[in-house]
Amino acid sequence: MSEDGATMNMQGITNASNTLAERTTNLLISTHFDAALTLLKPLLGNSGSLNGTSLYRAMSQLQKTYPDLSGHEIEALVAAVVRALQNRNGKGG
Repeated sequence: MSEDGATMNMQGITNASNTLAERTTNLLISTHFDAALTLLKPLLGNSGSLNGTSLYRAMSQLQKTYPDLSGHEIEALVAAVVRALQNRNGKGG
C-alpha cells in the first residue's frame, strides 16, 4: 500500500470513529429528550417567557437532573426542546 493509501485509510478510520462518537452522543441526548421536554415545558412553553433567564434556568435544571451530560449536550437538548415547543405552537422557523 502506498503512503497516500495509508493516509486515506487512516482518515477513513478517524471519520468512522467521529461518526460513531456523534451517534452515541446523539443517542444519549435523544433518550433524554422526552423527559427534558416534560421538565422544561413550564419554563419554556410560553413564547413570551423565552429570554436569557428562562434559558439559563432550563440549562441549570437539566444539569441538576442529568449531571452526566456535558455543557454542550445540555445546550443541544435545550435548543431541541425550544424548537419542538415552537413547532408545536406553530411558530417554527
